[in-house]
Amino acid sequence: MSVKPLPLANCTTAANVHSREQVLPLLDKVKLKTLKPGRPRKRLKVLATDKGYDSKAKRAALRKRGIRPQIPKRVRKSKKNRGRPIKISVPRFQQERCFALCST
Repeated sequence: MSVKPLPLANCTTAANVHSREQVLPLLDKVKLKTLKPGRPRKRLKVLATDKGYDSKAKRAALRKRGIRPQIPKRVRKSKKNRGRPIKISVPRFQQERCFALCST
C-alpha cells in the first residue's frame, strides 16, 4: 500500500487573482507535522518555485522569514542598440550601379 503525500497547505482564490501574490499568505498557513513532541514547525527551510515567481521583493520577503528561495532567474531581454537604427532601403550594389551609369 502506497502512501500519498498530503499538501502542506492550500488556498482557493478567484480566477483573476495572480498566484504570485498568494505565496506569502499560503506560507502563513503551513504547519509541518513532525514525529517529535511539541509545537508543529511553521517555517520551511527551502522554497522551490518556477521562474514565474522571480522578483527581488519575493526573494527578500522569503529571506526575511528565514526561508532560502530556490527560484530560477528570468531571462531578461538585452538592451536595444542606442542611436538611430541603420536602415538600408536600397541595397548598396544597386546604388553603386546607378552612380556608375550616371558618371559615364
